[in-house]
Parts: sequence; C-alpha cells; structure tokens
Amino acid sequence: MNFLLINYEYPPIGGGAANATYHIGRCLTNYGHGVTVLTSSFKNKVGCRIEDGICVYRVMALRRYDSLSNMLEMFSYVVSASVALTKILKKHDINVMIVFFSFPCGPLGLLGKLICGVPYVISLRGGDVPGTEKSLAKIHKIFQPLRRLIFRHSKAIIANSEGLRRLAENADPFPVKVIPNGVDTGFFAPPETKVKNNGPFKLLFAGRFQEQKNLFFLLEEMNILAKEIQKVFELHIVGNGPLEESLKKHANSMEIREKIFWHNWCSKDELKKKYQQADCLVNPSLYEGMPNVVLEAMACALPVVASRVAGNENVVKHGETGLLFELNRPKEFRQAVAMIIMDNEQGFRMGQKGRVLVENRFSWNRVAQEYIQLFE
Repeated sequence: MNFLLINYEYPPIGGGAANATYHIGRCLTNYGHGVTVLTSSFKNKVGCRIEDGICVYRVMALRRYDSLSNMLEMFSYVVSASVALTKILKKHDINVMIVFFSFPCGPLGLLGKLICGVPYVISLRGGDVPGTEKSLAKIHKIFQPLRRLIFRHSKAIIANSEGLRRLAENADPFPVKVIPNGVDTGFFAPPETKVKNNGPFKLLFAGRFQEQKNLFFLLEEMNILAKEIQKVFELHIVGNGPLEESLKKHANSMEIREKIFWHNWCSKDELKKKYQQADCLVNPSLYEGMPNVVLEAMACALPVVASRVAGNENVVKHGETGLLFELNRPKEFRQAVAMIIMDNEQGFRMGQKGRVLVENRFSWNRVAQEYIQLFE
C-alpha cells in the first residue's frame, strides 16, 4: 500500500505526535509500503525531499517556533496542504491516509476522501479531544459538527490510550480503537555503565512549558518538599514554551531557586543523555494522550512519578515502574517523590521493570502493524 501521513508537525518541529508520525512512517517503509508525509514548512525546510527513505512535503506555513504553534499558524498549514493534497494523492498513487489530530488536520482527510475517494483514519492525540483542556472547550463546541462529519467519513478513529478513548467516546457518538504510542528502545536505553550518583538526587522534567504540563504545581510542591526532607536534590527542567518567562520569574522568587536548572528544548541525542544522567522523571500533567517522554524515560530505566490521568495510567504501573498521584492531593506527589529520593534501591528496581515493560508492549513495529491491519 501507499500511505500518506498527514500531520502539521513533523521532526524537527513538534512533540509526541511528530515523533509518532516519523516512527510509524519508518516502520511502514521497512514493511515494504510506500510512505509520503504532508507537513508544515519551518525556516529553511520547505518543499519536497526524501528524508530517511520517506518522501516529505513541507508546505508553506507561518510556523515560527519548533515546539509550539498557534491557531493562525495551524490554519495557514491547512490552507497550503489543501492546495497540495490532490496532486500528492494522484502523483504517489496514495491508497490510504493516516491523519494525526482531528483538528487541524482532520479536514484534510475528509477532503482527500471526498475528492479522490482515498480512505483515512483519524489518530487522536490529546488536545484535539473535548474534555482534555478546558481552555479549548468553546472551540471544540464550535467545530463539533465538522468534527463529527470528519469522524463519520473516516474508516476508523484511533486514540493512543484508554483514557483518551473514553473521553472521545463521551464527546462524540463514534467507536474509538486504542493503538498506543511506541518507543525506540534501541536508541533510548540505559547507559552501559551508570556511575553511582554520590551527589544531589537528579529529578527531570521534559516537555512544553504550557498549562497542560502543570509546571507551577511542580515548582510549588518541590519548594515545599525541600523543607520536608533532608536529602539534597536538583530539579532539571528541559523544554520551552509560552509560560517560560513567568515560570522562571516565579522560580527565582522561591527558596529552591538554586536547585532548579533550566535546559533549552534539545535534540534527541541530548535528551537521551538527560534521561541517562537523571535519577527519576516527574510528569505532573493535567492530561496526556500517550506521553512519549514517559515512555522514553522508562526505556532508559528511570522510575517515574506521574499524575494519575489518562495516558500516564496506561504506562506507569503504580508501585512497579513508578508512582502515581492524584492531582487534587499534592501531598501524595510530595510523598511519592520523597519515597524515590530516599530509597534509591526501590527506584532502581522500578526503573528496571519499566525498561522491561516498554520493550515488551510499546514497540513502533507493533504500532505500525496495527495501522496496517485497519486497512487490510
């Protein structure tokens, strides 16, 4: 089959969905399928070129930042992609489309189906599902008729976690199938020899600095925790985003400011090093689809402390590969982090079990096979 993968984000721009698009595309090519990607331009990356055996079209968009995009930038991509879509479908003899996000990309799948008769599936990722982010409630309501039209014409609707599936089925009267994200366990792996950490315990957060990631909560609770335990720790925060300035300003007013280390959004290689140098990953998100960062950290044998929300629950096994806490119980978060900090042996065991879990259940080959089966 010849696949067209439609996503306004594709490496080097975007986060988890961009990463998923790349790996699914690579696996599909390894299975002998033709793969084309339709995505946004970014800086000097524009036009059509072969990237890792995949034909990638980067159409003109107003995208300014690698890690975030606003409504206008998304809309500009949809307009440009709509113009290019029919030509791409015919030129590459596309048989099927995988469309990431109901919005902004869903209308492109619908357009390809109505004009060229090419079937598509919608891969939901998190923020495109009503109920995940309160600030988007009005937008979801306005676009509900179009979203349901897109779903009605799709061959299947996919969520990357059970929690996201439940939210999607509560919002719209269509069945949703779960295909989880994967992780490259060959690349993301523990260091061959990890030097015993005799210095401060290193906690790591990696992600976009936006409301969803709940970073003000993280800073406040870590400030309280510093007064409750004697052991010295450091909090390393990797990423960037719209809240960066206010977060850093807030952190500088706190007693633990000298224990907080900020790192810019980094490359895949650099991020792997951050995982390998850390002792624990923290992820206090308000919601998740299927958190790639958590999967990558577990592949590097890190224990995880995460909020008990959709997505995290499907990956982190409480008491086995990490610890989960209720968002409305901040004391649970502090107790979980303190337990990992104070008991290094328990954290090591959780990390090892997490590595085994992702090796057995979350491979990109398995994800690609499930998408192939949808069309077969």
